[in-house]
Amino acid sequence: MLVIKRDESREPFNIEKIQKAVEAAFLTCGKNKFSPSVMEKLDKYINAHIDTEREEDIDVDEIHSIVEQFLMKYNYFDESRSYILVRYKKSLQRAENERLTKGLSEKLTASNVQNQNANVDEKSFGGRIGEASRFVVKDFALNHCMSKKSKNNHLNNEIYIHDLDSYAIGSHNCLTIPFDDLLAKGFNTRQVDIRPANSINTAFQLIAVIFQIQSLQQFGGVSASHLDWTMVPYVRKSFYKHYKNGLEFLLDYTEKQIDEFEINDSMSIDDEKYKSEKRVYNYAMKLTTKELNQATEGMYHNLNSLQSRSGNQLDLWLAKK
Repeated sequence: MLVIKRDESREPFNIEKIQKAVEAAFLTCGKNKFSPSVMEKLDKYINAHIDTEREEDIDVDEIHSIVEQFLMKYNYFDESRSYILVRYKKSLQRAENERLTKGLSEKLTASNVQNQNANVDEKSFGGRIGEASRFVVKDFALNHCMSKKSKNNHLNNEIYIHDLDSYAIGSHNCLTIPFDDLLAKGFNTRQVDIRPANSINTAFQLIAVIFQIQSLQQFGGVSASHLDWTMVPYVRKSFYKHYKNGLEFLLDYTEKQIDEFEINDSMSIDDEKYKSEKRVYNYAMKLTTKELNQATEGMYHNLNSLQSRSGNQLDLWLAKK
């Protein structure tokens, strides 16, 4: 005879499992009554009500009912309540596990796509993994990180807890990135140290890198508030480099003469010192403008095509005016 479990699996009947469950009920009541005589009565009762030689299998709930009948017959009322309570708690846990399993299955198989975020492809590989993860952490947040009232209010749609999947971590939501400091001082990506930018092209490339790195470190959007102002020092740096090259290639200046020209990369590109050499100024302005256009175009392409959040969410859009 086999025992039919709740998940429809089957296993051989084992009276020792019943003995341990009843003993646990006695111990839970704080009474050391589970003596050999009780064990003997239990064994006789089970053997009298369960024919282990029968051909058909027995349902696990039928076994539990027989055990409860035994406890009540011999007036083990406290132990019976304890036994029933343990069964009840286990049934709740099973129901919870079944709910979680069903929810995870829907996310992993993309069988119940809700498109809660228009930027996430829930049918993609990473989208399924991400949605499954969010399902679990949302459940954890509701059951372990807030009051029962808040949980019920959210479930009843009386309130809406935004970014519930990040509630348990407590990470910030949305950020204006301090590009001025990061580009001027450099930064660390946890894998490598990035040096300060020294040209327009490098600065715009680093902006795309920073956007992507930051979007992977938090939830919510990332933005820049004044990239035009931020780029001023790097326009000056690129102009300075092109101007020095112009002095060398157009006017045959030596390195010593260039040094004596007294220019530096923090000067405004409208400085009269620069304008003193008209040909060189026009040359540097043309190359700086070209570099600026190419670097800006590259940033647009990077930001409008890069994907983050495990490769499934496009987090930033830019529109040229």
